[in-house]
Amino acid sequence: MFLEKINKKTGDREWIVADEDYDCAQELARSRFGDMILDYDRNDKFLEGLKTTIGEKKAGGQQVHVLDIGTGTGLLSLMAAREGADKVTALEVFKPMGECARKITGGSEWKERITVISERSTDVSQIGGSRADIIVAEVFDTELIGEGALRTFKEALQRLAKPDCRVVPSSGTVYVLPVESKVLKMFNEIPKLNGGEDESPLGFCSGTAAVFDLQLSEVDRQDFRELAEPIVAFTFDFEHEDKIIFDESFIRETVATSSGTIDALMMWWDIDMDGNGQHFIDMAPEWKNTKDYAWRDHWMQAVYYLPQKKRVKKGETFEIVCNHDEFSMWFTEKGQDTARGYCQCTMHTMMSRQTIYHVNEIFENRKYRDEVEKLSSGIHVVTVGEGSFLGLLAAKTARKVTIIEGNQKFREIFEKYISYYILPNVQILEKVTSLAETPDLVLAEPFYMSAMAPWHNLRLVFDVEVLKMMHGDELRVEPHIGTLKALPVRFAHLHKIAADVGIVNGFDLSHFDDISTKARQATDAIVDEQGLWEYAGVATGAPIELLDFPITGTVLSRECSVEIENMGSANGLAMWMEWHFGDVIYSTGLLNQVASGDVPKWNKGFKQGVYFPVTQLAHEKSIRLNARFDKMDGDLTFRFSKI
Repeated sequence: MFLEKINKKTGDREWIVADEDYDCAQELARSRFGDMILDYDRNDKFLEGLKTTIGEKKAGGQQVHVLDIGTGTGLLSLMAAREGADKVTALEVFKPMGECARKITGGSEWKERITVISERSTDVSQIGGSRADIIVAEVFDTELIGEGALRTFKEALQRLAKPDCRVVPSSGTVYVLPVESKVLKMFNEIPKLNGGEDESPLGFCSGTAAVFDLQLSEVDRQDFRELAEPIVAFTFDFEHEDKIIFDESFIRETVATSSGTIDALMMWWDIDMDGNGQHFIDMAPEWKNTKDYAWRDHWMQAVYYLPQKKRVKKGETFEIVCNHDEFSMWFTEKGQDTARGYCQCTMHTMMSRQTIYHVNEIFENRKYRDEVEKLSSGIHVVTVGEGSFLGLLAAKTARKVTIIEGNQKFREIFEKYISYYILPNVQILEKVTSLAETPDLVLAEPFYMSAMAPWHNLRLVFDVEVLKMMHGDELRVEPHIGTLKALPVRFAHLHKIAADVGIVNGFDLSHFDDISTKARQATDAIVDEQGLWEYAGVATGAPIELLDFPITGTVLSRECSVEIENMGSANGLAMWMEWHFGDVIYSTGLLNQVASGDVPKWNKGFKQGVYFPVTQLAHEKSIRLNARFDKMDGDLTFRFSKI
């Protein structure tokens, strides 16, 4: 098995060969299936769908064969058997998960009825000698069809099912809501150095028409304005293979309820579990679905962007063209090209939505910009990083700016900015070692595209080490120090992704916990990277300083052992970096002052780290955190233990 690894000192992607005895349990634990298994709204609605469809088939006096596609832990197969299915064939392509399902179903009282096959449904030619009477499948994602649901159902109905086969769920409906929102626009808009609407440093590119997964329930209502009622974009019939069409386009007409510019289309879906309109899984955000809302992270809502700006006036009728292929959706305007749009400026293909937001945020952050301009005034400034736009901000007051950028695509992007804004004092070099002239100041955000967690930007210390070796220890660097901080948090829901599942809907799924626990007890703790602004929670204490990293040019290993209090009422520990940049502090995490009981405000432009105390630490009032930064590999590792 080959495993991808990021070199924390260089940012290079490397592939390592796993040992023959590599335990795939680690992959299961890190995949975070917990919230899906513990989604009781989902479970109950699937159960109702199975109960209805099996009951209908049994009423006709026939033997019922259920095909469970993508069984996971085997939960839906167990439900089907308990509700009276005479035979259940469960398919699971991920072999470690298939083994888990085999163990769980094999230990149940329905083991004689359930057969687990570790294959993909589209690769199976027959299932136990008889075709299925009912297909049940949870093969959905945020985009509903993104995991191949259309082909999965179509081919299963053609090859593995009887002519009158029922499907659970029977159908799905996708909704879009046009909104005006500066915040959502910042995740997609090309950053403008001067903030003018008509600026186009990279041309008028709207990016690639791709889904942007988002927990819309956590988007502040003050940060968007609805411009119409939700529009039905698509309806999918999963029960009739002739109605499952991979490529479709529809013109949807609606009336504007407010005047404004459509900055984004919010999207969600619902699925009808039994075709009777009685049992729905509804993915609408909480502010739109106050009656039947259920939090989940395995499915979310989403945002899409139109290829052109569109203004609407209250009371006017307007159209949106809704398009989908086998795996995805995109939206265009009537009269425009309905083909999927692709990024023409390169930036959208190089940068995540989160990173685009980050660049827009630093361009608009007056306090940060003022500090950059003050530090750079009248001198030669060198900026280091990967995909960092900092040098463009420094150009306003600096005598000379040298941007060191190793990525050719970003060098091309920066050249376009330099040309558009006429910045003759800016030059670009590929390597730190190419800098011949000693600068007055080295500036960094720091920001590197390869960084997954905020502390991976500590790659800066190695770049500074090289620069000081070349230009002397007196070389001034900002930021001059970075601080790793932590905050105990009681999340409303996020902790569920790492929770033990135990008994679910009456079925013992604890074997899944046994596998995950083994991985969680590995030497290094599993610390997730999450954009915490999308997840509600309250602080249960004050921020804690863990490690300081002086940016001196001398890279040293560092470690700490800290007692984390107030964990008794917390279910997670958030971690981030703060950078002391001249006279300001730039936080990649917490943006407000908090004490116990306060709601944290998190930086939307970064993912934060979060650790969930599990197994023996889950109910401790205080835990010990040992963190170590190793100068040899540039990595930061964590261990948690009882006091």
